[in-house]
Amino acid sequence: MPIRVACHGITWGRDLNQTLKDLRALGFRGFEAFAFVADEFGFARLGEFQELLAAHGLQLVALYGGGAMHDPFLHEELVAHNVRLARFLAANGANRLVLGPGRRTPSGPSRDDLLTQVHCMNEIGRRTLDLGVQACVHPHVNTMIEKLSEIDFVMDRVDPRYVAMAADTAHLRKGNPEVPTAEVDVFRRYADRIKYVHLKDWDPRLPPEQSGEGGTAVIRDFVELGQGVVNLKGAIDALREAGYDGWVTIELDYTRRTPYESVRMSRDYLVNELHLTL
Repeated sequence: MPIRVACHGITWGRDLNQTLKDLRALGFRGFEAFAFVADEFGFARLGEFQELLAAHGLQLVALYGGGAMHDPFLHEELVAHNVRLARFLAANGANRLVLGPGRRTPSGPSRDDLLTQVHCMNEIGRRTLDLGVQACVHPHVNTMIEKLSEIDFVMDRVDPRYVAMAADTAHLRKGNPEVPTAEVDVFRRYADRIKYVHLKDWDPRLPPEQSGEGGTAVIRDFVELGQGVVNLKGAIDALREAGYDGWVTIELDYTRRTPYESVRMSRDYLVNELHLTL
């Protein structure tokens, strides 16, 4: 099966109707959403959600879960939350749960902080896999798992049966600016453990202002595919060489245009330069 292409609804914010309308017009068939979709519809309105997707010819492929995994006192609450998300995913025929790490401390994570991440993600992954949903840790700037050394530490210790990686081209590059090959290095090093992908670009010339914290921050120096410095072709080549046949999802936190125009630009780059198809 070839690599499949989806788009994240983050660019539209919480306007689900406009998200689905635009994605259908742009030719997408799959999309990722934040947890608010599962929270708003749940199982009481599951039929309504499924009818909405069917009306636009779209399918849910993943949800972004995560949370405050730096805090061991929230462990059970966080696990239960992600299990609820996994049940919603499974009910919609989707099987990828993206785990955003806990918020980064000013001094960076300690060894114990990272071990807390590992413990929590292993438990989430074990319980979601029982529902047919693969949990995927998402290295992300401004979180506990940002630097290459932190990624390696966590990936060496999570149980590969329960926790895969959701690799993100722009977060890997922005989080490790001193390593200009960071995104490709990670894609190659963990090719057999990458089970979901976010594609986006980064322009270090833009102001790095953001809103929100940790894994939910809206980062404004991320840009449309092909407009920044990320080696997108190298990352895709690494996936192809590894025989990856899952979803790659276009994602853009913030647009200086309109969501439709920004995603159209990224779609066209993906088709014309990366030779992927919707």
